[in-house]
Amino acid sequence: MKFNIVHQTRFEYQEPAYDSHNELRMRPLDGPGQRCASFALEIDQPASVLEYRDFFGNLGHSVSVSGAHQSLTFITRSTVDSAPIAAETFEETFGEFLRSDHLRRHSHCEYLEPSVYTPFSPRLQKFFWMVHPSVSDDVAAYVARIVNYVRDQFEYESKLTNVHSNLDDILKSGGGVCQDFAHLTIGLLRLAGVPARYVSGYLAPNSSGQSRVTVNHQASHAWFEAWLPGTGWTGFDPTHSCRTDERYVRIAIGRDYGDVTPLRGVFRSGGFSQVMTVDLQVEPAPTSAASESPSWRLQNQQ
Repeated sequence: MKFNIVHQTRFEYQEPAYDSHNELRMRPLDGPGQRCASFALEIDQPASVLEYRDFFGNLGHSVSVSGAHQSLTFITRSTVDSAPIAAETFEETFGEFLRSDHLRRHSHCEYLEPSVYTPFSPRLQKFFWMVHPSVSDDVAAYVARIVNYVRDQFEYESKLTNVHSNLDDILKSGGGVCQDFAHLTIGLLRLAGVPARYVSGYLAPNSSGQSRVTVNHQASHAWFEAWLPGTGWTGFDPTHSCRTDERYVRIAIGRDYGDVTPLRGVFRSGGFSQVMTVDLQVEPAPTSAASESPSWRLQNQQ
């Protein structure tokens, strides 16, 4: 499948801003089952842009705007080729898996340790002991079971948490959003000795043969990947209780949300407030050379 993606972020300031410095992670990753065919970053102010690769392999852009500006808009345009990955499974019990734990702690230590959004808190440890695996449990089957268990226990509710919430917040409130489901599942798997990493990206619509599909609020999404024996990194979506497929466009990976934040920055201004509006469109690309280029319909997600 091929997808065209437009992601617009606009800032409007109470008073003119200057010396704005922002960090973006919005270019889709290249890797198994996914290739970024094209990417372009547009900025509506004179800016200095530095492209770099971070520790986790994500492509970032550092953007500096020194002159005074009442507003600032970033637009990224991407075309992504995506293909399904064979869902191979290899049976291995935790008793066998944990015998090589020292090797994984050397190669994947950052995905086995606690982090800012996935602390090994007393609340998480108590929850883990309710669902911890036995030595005879199959690793892949256990991961799939935990994905389903987390979604069954907690409600999808956007008002209970915020972008700065860690996994303790969903445990206390009983609900959250995709970011919270990913953090909680990652924390449980790390305590079990299974490397798990956070993934940010887009969930493309299921076109069902249609040439154009309007995206709902799930387009900007978060899930996780677990390192499974014999298979390697495998994607799971705890929000929808499923394995990921070719509709999941990976933008960045890291220990948790803090490593993959799409856009963050600072600025100077005489005012005290700003308004950020995000507009996003993800849709299937035309399949024939005769097809016209898509006219982008941006969808407000303030």
